[in-house]
Amino acid sequence: MTHSATLASFVIALDFDAIPSSTITRAKQLMIDTLGVGLSGTRHPNFEIALAGIRAIPGSSGAQPVLGRAETLAAPYAALANGVACHVLDFDDTHTASIVHGSAILTPLVLALGPEVAASGRDILTAFVAGWEVAARVGIASGNSFHNRGFHSTAIAGIFGATAAAGKLLGLSPAQMQHAFGLCGSQAAGVTEFLVNSSSSKGYHVGWAAQNAIITAHLAKAGATGPATIFEGRNGVFNTHGLPDLSDPSLTVADLGTRWETENVSIKPYPCCHFAHGAVDCAIALREEGIKAADVQNIHAIIDEVAAGFVCDPIESKFAPTNAYGAKFSLPYLVACGLIDGQIDQASFTADQIRRDDLLSLARKTSYENAEKGTTGFPKYFPGHLRVTLTDGRLIDKRVAINRGNPDAPLSDDAIAHKFKRCVEGILTDPQADALIGAVLALDTPEGVHNLMRAL
Repeated sequence: MTHSATLASFVIALDFDAIPSSTITRAKQLMIDTLGVGLSGTRHPNFEIALAGIRAIPGSSGAQPVLGRAETLAAPYAALANGVACHVLDFDDTHTASIVHGSAILTPLVLALGPEVAASGRDILTAFVAGWEVAARVGIASGNSFHNRGFHSTAIAGIFGATAAAGKLLGLSPAQMQHAFGLCGSQAAGVTEFLVNSSSSKGYHVGWAAQNAIITAHLAKAGATGPATIFEGRNGVFNTHGLPDLSDPSLTVADLGTRWETENVSIKPYPCCHFAHGAVDCAIALREEGIKAADVQNIHAIIDEVAAGFVCDPIESKFAPTNAYGAKFSLPYLVACGLIDGQIDQASFTADQIRRDDLLSLARKTSYENAEKGTTGFPKYFPGHLRVTLTDGRLIDKRVAINRGNPDAPLSDDAIAHKFKRCVEGILTDPQADALIGAVLALDTPEGVHNLMRAL
């Protein structure tokens, strides 16, 4: 049996009652976090541009809600728009071992398609979990080599997870689901060249995965076919989009139904590239220990090569970000914020903030080197390691082995609730925010879908 056939059988057979309660609890928590981030994302100019473009597409109107808006769209377009909203701030969660932002794809997808096909709340949660189990395993099986090839792992692994969720909601047969996975190979894309000019294309990687999954699942249900060997084949996705020496296609089906990767997703405490979070943790810790910017002669970061490619390289381009998105992918800027301000939040990326002389002066004192492979715990963790030389000659070596928000160093329930409330401030009243949280928590009850749609 091919790996896609095994995955297809798992997805179609998966039943809500077979999913551990801890996994369902985590799924609800991830959806709540994603909706908060997505609602906040609707205030971003890139979302407004996306929504304007989608509105202009013939046939985009429909009945599914757009986050933060009174208008509605057809399910594929609602998934696209809401996917952009959920990822545009880089505040959404990450499955670190696979380096996949899955909830920003899956939440818009299941909440657009689920109500359209009259799925129950239990069905929607099952599809969400199925999607995460597939997406995470595809990313893990790549050995994180999608990024080595210049692809965004979320766009590659995400379309497989999204199609699993869509196919589950549409009631595909195992054979149809296998063909849908085969078709995913033709949809897997998303290059990381967006970093060069801090363009808005990264947000569409998430939205397109959600939209294309709905289309792909419908095509497969109608009889469209795809290659059965999309994972292990000579021209399968790991050979064309990853590096064969680092990939292991068999990991796409490892421990299905016994290891629940949905529980291994990290919730972000900071609205910026996740690869820099450990370094930010280090910088904040140094500030708490009394280190001031005036005391610093230079900062040297030791960071995994893959992460460095996003937040450090080329270092000269990271010293003075030209826009908010560039600042979110600048380790020098982010470390400066952590050390000087003691926090990173959405206010850290305003136009005035990213031009602050004190931040830019400290950022220019930053250098980096690639960590020795296999020594940091990456990508299970996004660790931090800063060597700070002070003006008095002292050298401080600060390490954070597990980034804050990782399942092994999780945010508290209060911290997650606080993040949600901050994200929706000015968009929802406190009673509305509480109602939305409560509706997600009660999604698996008989009236769960109705109540959630009313709360959105």
